[in-house]
Amino acid sequence: SKINSVVSIKFIRPFMFETESRGTSQATGFIVDASNGIILTNRHVVSAGPIVARAIFNNQEEVELKAIYRDPIHDFGFFKFDPALIKHTKLEEIALYPEGAKVGVDIRVIGNNAGQQVSILASSISLIDRNVPELGEMTYNDSNTFYIQASTNGSGGSSGSPMINIAGQAVAIVSAGLTKASTDLYLPLDRVKCALECIQAQTEVKRGTIQTTFQYRSYDKVRRLGVSEAVENIVRQDTPGGVGMMVVKTVLPEGPGQIAGLEEGDVLYRINDKTVAHFVLLEELLDDNVGQTLDMTVIRGNTSVEVKVNVQDLHALQPSQMLQVGGTTMSNLSFQLANYYRVPVSGVIANWLFCILEEVTAVQPYLLKSINGKAVDNISQVIDVIKTIGNNECVPVKYFHISDYYKNSLIDGSIKISHLWNQVALYTRNDSTGLWDTEGITDLPPAREIEPTNVIFPAIRNAEAAKLENVVHSIVKVKCMIPIFIEGNVNRVNVGFGAIVDAEKGLVVVGRETVASTASRVTITIAGTAIIPARLVFQHPTVSYAIVQYDPKHLGTTKVRAIKLSDKALEAGDSVRLLALSKHETPVCLSAKVSNILPIETSIFEPPRWHSINTEVVQLDNPTALNYGFGVIVDDNGDAQALWLEYIKAKKNMCVSGMPVQTLIPALRALQRDEEPEPRSLKVEIQPLAIVK
Repeated sequence: SKINSVVSIKFIRPFMFETESRGTSQATGFIVDASNGIILTNRHVVSAGPIVARAIFNNQEEVELKAIYRDPIHDFGFFKFDPALIKHTKLEEIALYPEGAKVGVDIRVIGNNAGQQVSILASSISLIDRNVPELGEMTYNDSNTFYIQASTNGSGGSSGSPMINIAGQAVAIVSAGLTKASTDLYLPLDRVKCALECIQAQTEVKRGTIQTTFQYRSYDKVRRLGVSEAVENIVRQDTPGGVGMMVVKTVLPEGPGQIAGLEEGDVLYRINDKTVAHFVLLEELLDDNVGQTLDMTVIRGNTSVEVKVNVQDLHALQPSQMLQVGGTTMSNLSFQLANYYRVPVSGVIANWLFCILEEVTAVQPYLLKSINGKAVDNISQVIDVIKTIGNNECVPVKYFHISDYYKNSLIDGSIKISHLWNQVALYTRNDSTGLWDTEGITDLPPAREIEPTNVIFPAIRNAEAAKLENVVHSIVKVKCMIPIFIEGNVNRVNVGFGAIVDAEKGLVVVGRETVASTASRVTITIAGTAIIPARLVFQHPTVSYAIVQYDPKHLGTTKVRAIKLSDKALEAGDSVRLLALSKHETPVCLSAKVSNILPIETSIFEPPRWHSINTEVVQLDNPTALNYGFGVIVDDNGDAQALWLEYIKAKKNMCVSGMPVQTLIPALRALQRDEEPEPRSLKVEIQPLAIVK
C-alpha cells in the first residue's frame, strides 16, 4: 500500500554549485505530507544550488517539484508539489517514526533502485550507531549524526528511498552505499521529523552549530583519552544502552569551537549540566540555542575542562546566492566544503573557473584571493570589483585550490570576462517559490578601445620556408573559447592555426574543429605577438572549415600578408610543399606528393555532432605531415592549392587531410563582396561504395 507514496525523481542541475556538479540524474523520494504535497528525499538530491525536478508516480503520472528545504549538514531535504495537479493517483503519506530504528527490526526499502521505478529490497537493521562515512572530496559528507546500517545492496537511483517497518512507517532514509560491500547506510529521522514539523507549521527550521565535528567512540577508546571510571559510570547511568561517548574530531579555524578553546581529542561530557553522549541530544541543544551560549564540559587528558561556546546559525553558513560571471559561478564558501577541507568558513569559491581563466583546465573548486589587485572575501566584494572591469578586459587574479589552503601555494593568473554570451547576474535562492531570483548586473563599464599594435614579423631561419615567406607570415594562431556546450561540442577551449585569405577585410580561414561552435569567442595571434579579437562570419555546413574576421585597424601600419589561391586543381602525383607552424610556432616546410584524392568517410556519432560529409580530401605521401593539424599546401610558385585541416572520423578519432581551395572560393568571394555565402546542399549524406559490394 505504500508503493503509491514513493516517487521517482528526475532532475537537472544547470550549474555546478558547492559539492554538486551540473548534469542530470534520478533518485527516489516519498510523500510525508499528502495535503501539502511535501516529499522527503536526500539533500544531495534537492541540492544546495539551482535545480529543475519532476516526480513520477507509480502510474507514470508526473508533476513538477520545487525545492523548499535542504539541510545544511544532514543528508535530507524536501520538495513540494501542488496536490491539485494530481488527477490519477490517490495520495498517501508515509509517517516518520525515528524511534522505530532498532537493531534486528525487519525492514523493506522501496525505491528507484538501479533505475527500476518500483524496487523492493528486504533486510534487517544491523547497526544504529555507525559513524558517518567519509565519501571523499567534492561530494556530500554528513557529520554529527549516527547512521543506520542494513545489507540491502542498493544502487544508483535509490538515494532518498524510505526504510519501512512492518507497520508501514519510515524509520530511516537511504543516504549512501558502500561499493565494496552489500551494505547501505541510512540517515535517522530525528532531525528530519523536527524539520518537517517546522515546515508544516510555517516556522523557521532552526539549526545551530559550533563549527565542531564529533565522532562516537566506544568506552575502551575514550578511557585512553582520559575518561575516568567515575565519569564512565555516570554516563552509562544517564544514557542506558550507549556504548561510548562523543569525541571532538575537528574544530574549524576561527569558528566558535576554536574560539571557546575546544581541541581535537576532547571527550564531550556535559552541556548545560546535562550528560550528552548521543547525537540526538547534542543537536537538540544546538538547535534550541542558536545565538545563545552553552556551558560545555569536556575531558582532556584526565582533566575536566569547562568552556563557554557561542552557537551560530548553521543556515547562515550555507550560501544562498550565486554569481555568474562569463560562465564561471561563484559563491561564498559553504560550511560543507570548509568542514571537509578543515578551513575557515570564509572566502569566495569559484567553479568552472576555466571559463574566464585560461590557465585552468580542470573542473575543480578554487578560492579567490584577489581580482585586479583588490581582495575579495565575499560575493559582495566580487560584484564591486566586476563592476570596474570592461568587456573582454584582461585583469590579474590570485587564487588557489581549496586543498592547498595550508600550503601557501598562491597562483597568479589573468582573467578575461566576456559580457556577450553570459550575463553577469546574481542568483538568490527563494524557498517560497522554489526558484532562484535573478538580478542582472548591468552597470558595467563598456569595452575599452583596443590600441593598434604594429607587428614585426621575425626572420625565417628555415631556408625552404623562407622562399615562401608570404605564405608563412599569413599563418596565424587561432584560439576559440566556447562559452556554452551546444552542437555536440565537449571542449571549452580549442587552439589551432588559420591562414589569412584577405588582408584588407581581415578574413582568416580556419579548421572547423578549431572554431567548432557558432557560439564562440575567437582571438587570433599574429607573429606570436599581437593578440586581437575576431568574430565568426561563416561556417560551412558540410565541409570542415570556417572563416573568421578581425579588424585590420587593430594591426596599425603592419603589412599583413594573405595567401594567394591557385586556380589549378590538384591531381594525384603532383609535387607540392606543406607549410605549417610547429607547436612552438616555428615555420616548417615539407616536400611531398599527392598520393590520393578520395571522399572522406566518417562513422555514426553518439551523441550526434557535426562532421564533414560529401567532400573529397587530399592525402600526401609524407608521413611527417600527419603531425600538423593545420597547414597550407602550395605549388612551386607559392600559390595555395589546398588547406591542411583536421577532420573527425569517429568519436575522439581525428585525421588530417587536405581540402582543395576550390571548396573555399565561393564562400570567400561572397564575403569579399559583403554578401552572405549561400552554400548548396542536397541534405543527404552520401558514402562511396565499391562496385564489388
